[in-house]
Amino acid sequence: MKSRRCLLFLLLLASFLCGCARETPVTPEQQIRALLDRAEATVEARDLSAAMDLISSDYRDAFGRNRSEMRRMLAGYFLRHQSIHLLKQVEQITLTDETMARAVLFVGMLGAQAGEVESISQWRGDLVRLEVDLRLEADAQWRLYQASWRRASRGELLQ
Repeated sequence: MKSRRCLLFLLLLASFLCGCARETPVTPEQQIRALLDRAEATVEARDLSAAMDLISSDYRDAFGRNRSEMRRMLAGYFLRHQSIHLLKQVEQITLTDETMARAVLFVGMLGAQAGEVESISQWRGDLVRLEVDLRLEADAQWRLYQASWRRASRGELLQ
C-alpha cells in the first residue's frame, strides 16, 4: 500500500515537473510589462523599499539625478501624498538589444480614488509622459536605468 502511494506521488511530481518545463517562456516584453505593473502597485502602496528595488544602482535621469536622489524624491512624494492613485497606458516597448529596452508610457496621477475611470483618456488628474530605459541586470531582473518625463495633455493620447 505504501509503495503504491509512493509511486502515485512520484508520478504526480513527474507530471508537475514536465508541465512546468513546457510552460511558454516569458518574453522580455512581458517581463517589462510586469515590471511596469509592479512599479504602479508599489508607488500606489507608497512602498519606498519596493520602489527602490525596481531602480538600477546605476540610475540616472534626464535631470542628472542618481539613485539616492531618486530615493529622496520618492520619499518626499510619499510624505506629501498620503493617497496615490495611478493609471498607466504603455504606448510602446522597444528592445534595443538583449539587455536594454525603452518604454514610452503615459501615467495619470491623482491624490484620491479615481472612481470608475477605466481609461487614461478619461483621466482628470495630472498626466505625465514617461520615457524610461530599462536594463536587464546580472540577477536577470529588469530595472529602471534612465528616465525622462514631462507633463502631457489628453490630446497626446489620441495621436
